[in-house]
Amino acid sequence: MALPINQHLPPHLREVCDLLARGLLRLRSRAAEEAARDGADQGDRLLHFPAAERLHANRTNRRLA
Repeated sequence: MALPINQHLPPHLREVCDLLARGLLRLRSRAAEEAARDGADQGDRLLHFPAAERLHANRTNRRLA
């Protein structure tokens, strides 16, 4: 979704803003790719707990030990 162009800015400033925005998007994309690649190299996995093992900090039911 493209954002509307700010017509109050002179054309040369709109061009600078466009270049900066595109550069920022490239950097963020590259950083995300590197983070995904690094995570895959280290063997990071999502943790999955069965429903019976899931615990919450504010448990309302208590059992005797």
